[in-house]
Parts: sequence; C-alpha cells; structure tokens
Amino acid sequence: MPKQGQFAKSSRLKQLNQFKVKKHSHQSAIDDNQFVDYVVLRFNLTSKKKLAKKIQESNQRFLIEILNTCQGQRLDLESTIPDLLKKLNSRVPWQFYRQIIDGWEDLQHFIQREVPSVPLTQQIFVSGTISKEELTKMVAEELATKATAMTFLNRPVNNQIRELTQQRLLQTIYKNGQINWQQIAILFKPFPLVIDPGLDRGTKEWLITLEKS
Repeated sequence: MPKQGQFAKSSRLKQLNQFKVKKHSHQSAIDDNQFVDYVVLRFNLTSKKKLAKKIQESNQRFLIEILNTCQGQRLDLESTIPDLLKKLNSRVPWQFYRQIIDGWEDLQHFIQREVPSVPLTQQIFVSGTISKEELTKMVAEELATKATAMTFLNRPVNNQIRELTQQRLLQTIYKNGQINWQQIAILFKPFPLVIDPGLDRGTKEWLITLEKS
C-alpha cells in the first residue's frame, strides 16, 4: 500500500489492471491488506465504459489516495477530500484537478456503492457526499493557494498581502461555479511541476504526460 500522497507505482497499477476480481462469498473474506487492490480492481472493471481513457489513470490514482485515508472502519469523504487535495497540491500539475473533477461523480458513486460491499471481516462505512460543484470550488481554492505561493516564492510578504492576493486570484480563475482553465494554464505556465525524483519511472512519465495535456 503506497504512503498517502506518494502515489502507487505504475508497475503496480499495470499489474492490477491485468487481473480480474474473483467472486467472494460471505464466508470468504479478504485480508485487510488486500482492501485497496480489491477496490481498484473493481474500479477498473466498472469504469472503463464510464470514464474516458485519458482521465482514467488520474481517477484511479486519486481513488487509491482516498482509500489509503481510511481510518478504522470508516471513510468520511467530507473530511477526507479537502485534506487530500491540500496534500496533493504540490505533487501534481493543475491538469490533474481538471481530470478528477470530470470523473468525480462516477468515482464518488463507485466509492459509495462498492467500498461498503468489500468482503472484509468488518464492513467499511462510507459517509459524506461532495457534489461536483463543491469539489470544483475546493480545487479552485487550492489552485489559488498554490498560485499565490508561487507568486511570492522567496519573497517574504505579510499575511494580509498574501490573503488579498489569494482572494484576487480566486476571483480571476473561479466564476459562476466554474474554473477558467485557460486562465489557469496562463497562470501556471511559468511554473512547471517539480517532479519528486524518488517516484518510479512510470509515475514520472504519467505526470509529464499529464502536464502536457
């Protein structure tokens, strides 16, 4: 299981994509350490016809990050997603957010339907619902935060100026419940993603391809 915020290795994803989920009876529970793999396999089987191929990997990786936040037998989406977006903000290009927004309604429905049905010895309960509109606003706020940090990189400023800049940027990129992705592209063009050298080759290639999309 990958550490939260570190992404699963691409070789592991490829391996999972090539396997089929076996049917389990109520008497045949899976081990807890098989939980993430089991759910990802189910996602691959059910999402191929619903999600465009170009956004499937981003949504699959986002799913793994979400599953790794499970505390005990509970997954609360309303508390998990905002924190997760913050933790991923420095590790992904802005195009990642556009893809997870596009796939969110299908992904959330899958999580709510499938996670409680995983044949574990103790059922995992999923609570909370985040609409696509709410997720879009969260993403816009994170992108405004990230853009503000880049604007003042190595330039000390007081909190008041930083907050005012962040509010103005948010008003520029987010209007009428929609993110202006053209403005985002312009805003982040001078700041290419710095990829963690510790990531596996496949993940690095995914991030590079994602940044060019």
